Amino acid sequence: MRWCVVDVETGGLDPQRDPLLAIGAVAIEQGQITLDASLEVGLAQAQSTAAANILIHGISGSEQRAGQAPHEALLDWLEFSADTPRVAFHAAFDQTVLQREERARLGLAVDAPWFDAAVVAPLLFPDAAPHCQQLDEWLEHFGITVYARHGALADAYATAELWLVLLQAAQRENIQTAHQLQRLLRARRWLSAN
Repeated sequence: MRWCVVDVETGGLDPQRDPLLAIGAVAIEQGQITLDASLEVGLAQAQSTAAANILIHGISGSEQRAGQAPHEALLDWLEFSADTPRVAFHAAFDQTVLQREERARLGLAVDAPWFDAAVVAPLLFPDAAPHCQQLDEWLEHFGITVYARHGALADAYATAELWLVLLQAAQRENIQTAHQLQRLLRARRWLSAN
């Protein structure tokens, strides 16, 4: 099956208001990251973000103003992701930002399943959960070395590396499909709530 692993860069930490600056995504197909299937797009901004924000995401003011037209960038994202399950680390942030922009710029409400690697990892590896909260901690725990971090495509790739480990662990529990993984997540959430 195909998974779309995504990361976004924004002009702040408020997913309801801060501008979407960049989208990075990679595909996982047949248990492998398909390097020829990736997306990296910057969205043109009328005004660049503050210098302190630029230090965090590394997208210069000139790069922000020279990005792709937002509606075109979002159409590229939707074409790349299609109806495949989406994966992100702390997925609620990425999902909120992307769905907000899809509605505002395209008038669309795309209903694709989302999976949060930050939620799945502790369920499948509960012994590691107490000392692994951030993506870098999970990567270090599994000995995953990534070429770069803190850009949309680089972070999507790092998350995809982690997702491959999680998929292998899920398969050991006889979880083969996104639907089965959703059922596991619902069941474990229900058990922890009771």
